[in-house]
Amino acid sequence: MANIIEDSINFGMGLFAYSREKIEDLVEKMVAKGEVQRKDAQSFANDLIKKGEVQREEISRMVKDEVRTTLQDVGLTADARVTKDDIREIIKEELAAAKADEK
Repeated sequence: MANIIEDSINFGMGLFAYSREKIEDLVEKMVAKGEVQRKDAQSFANDLIKKGEVQREEISRMVKDEVRTTLQDVGLTADARVTKDDIREIIKEELAAAKADEK
């Protein structure tokens, strides 16, 4: 039982990185070890897949929010055209400012 809890916690932390196939393989291994009953395997896999999708959506939303906030912090609007060179320059400036703050 402790292994199932530990595996579930570890799995939950990185669930968004797993594909449906990997999840199904993991559940099959858990069935083989007797950690999950065969009758519960499909439901368990579907639950993990749904949790992964929710986590993926949440992470995507968080990244978008952070990018939007960062663009606003440096004076850019959402409709501004930003090039890779612009981003590199912003990163250099932010790193220089962070290093200056450390001193």
